[in-house]
Amino acid sequence: MQRPDQQGAVARQAPWTSTVILGVAFFAVALRLFFWYYTQRTWEDALITVQHAENAARGLGLTYDPGSPPVHGFTSPLNVLVPLLGEWICTGLGMSLLKFVSAICGGVTVWLAMRISERLGLAFPVTLLIGGYLAIEHQQILFGMAGMETQITVTILLLSIYSLFELRPLLVGTGLGLCMLARPDLGFWVLIVLALFGWHCSKKRDLQPMKTVALMLLLTYGPWIAFTTWYYGSPLPNTVVAKGLGFGSWYTGLSHRAILLFIWNRIRYMAAILGPAYGGNGTGYSFFALDPDGLISCIVLLFVVFGVATALRGKPLPALAIACFVLVYSLYYLFPVAVVALWYCIPLAAVAVLAAGIGLNAALNVYFAGRWRSIAGYIVAATYLASLAITAPQAFRGEKNVQLYVEDGVRKAIGMYLAAVMRPGETIGCEPLGYIGYYSRHVVFAFPGMCNRQVVQFLRDHPQGRNLLDMLDYFHPDYVVLRPNEYELGLRTGRSWLVSDYEKIATFQTSEDGRAQLLFPHDNLDVEFYMLRRTSIVPERH
Repeated sequence: MQRPDQQGAVARQAPWTSTVILGVAFFAVALRLFFWYYTQRTWEDALITVQHAENAARGLGLTYDPGSPPVHGFTSPLNVLVPLLGEWICTGLGMSLLKFVSAICGGVTVWLAMRISERLGLAFPVTLLIGGYLAIEHQQILFGMAGMETQITVTILLLSIYSLFELRPLLVGTGLGLCMLARPDLGFWVLIVLALFGWHCSKKRDLQPMKTVALMLLLTYGPWIAFTTWYYGSPLPNTVVAKGLGFGSWYTGLSHRAILLFIWNRIRYMAAILGPAYGGNGTGYSFFALDPDGLISCIVLLFVVFGVATALRGKPLPALAIACFVLVYSLYYLFPVAVVALWYCIPLAAVAVLAAGIGLNAALNVYFAGRWRSIAGYIVAATYLASLAITAPQAFRGEKNVQLYVEDGVRKAIGMYLAAVMRPGETIGCEPLGYIGYYSRHVVFAFPGMCNRQVVQFLRDHPQGRNLLDMLDYFHPDYVVLRPNEYELGLRTGRSWLVSDYEKIATFQTSEDGRAQLLFPHDNLDVEFYMLRRTSIVPERH
């Protein structure tokens, strides 16, 4: 195996840099704990996963709806196992433990990223930029501290990258297994590492380390595959199947010009979080007045491209792996994935910033000499991090108000209302599953059926009806919850059953004062919902 110094020169740093790295890591943890305390933010999808954990801890099975056959309605194994541990310790502790673990992982993420930067030989101003981004960028904080798997995933991913410096087979294989437990779509990363590690072993004419890596991967991830195959009937999460059927391919039927425009818009969408942007409304990223056109993120993206090109021209194995990750996952989210949820991009952004650091370091070496190189590096780092820090207070207030006026004031209120009025055996139909399903605890026909096998089967059997309204028409649930635009679309497209078979019994909405408190309120689609109650007999299905 190669020694660390054979993997790439480590930049000579002053002794105080280690103290700075620890300081940034502790600051990242403190900032996340403050975010949790100040905003009380809980993301919609986090409640779906935690509901599985709560049911399992109560002896009802690791599933969403205890009254139906078990369904694999979550994507990240670790994101259900951590709250499951919390629920076993104390009822109701699951979500809190998940957020606490995410806060600690925030500090570990920063430490790993800055150590990786040092091991790659990057100048300390660049190292500080990378660590500072991961510590204070809003979306890197938001999703993990709102109960999603992103922070845990980023930590494990960076640990896997860090293991490539020493190339110890036990650590590399275990890291890959943990990656698969963090998110199954990190399987592409596993293939990247196995290919690079196999290439390294072939040069050494020693395949034994490769066998050890494969064994550790199997020992770490294999038990979960065996469990899900036995318990759910398949190791593939139902969420993956549902999204694949429900959303299809984005480029079907588009002209060449429309495809090119879509690709450009998606690139900007994926790159937005490289600069000061806000995704707390859940519909996409909004840009602050400081950078209304996303220019900062575009500049960082240019450094990412330069860094990938630099890494592919003979940099050490970890840098090559970073470049491959950015390329593979950028292409993956650009083309095969029909709908890219905001949190999908968080691990990609974390690795992309490492690539940007490689590019920035190379540019500094080309255009500056001596102490001017360090001065220029600190100016760039300070300017970039200032753009993120200046917008952070506004973003934090935005999250607090979304939780207060939208999540608690509307979606949680809908779930609690349904829990109070519904009778056993009655069902709900809607698109947003998290809050409504969690607080109502009734069967929900939610599009595209992430936690409902019946909806997934409907999508399989009715390829021309793969949309929310046709799904609701088929199942005719007792209660239907629709956004105004969904309801109006149904009326415009001749879905007369919305009027003939249902009556509107309530409207849940954020007050005008509450909307005024939101950050980018026009980007939030969840400020108003109509509740309909079925008045007709459910039609027979043949």
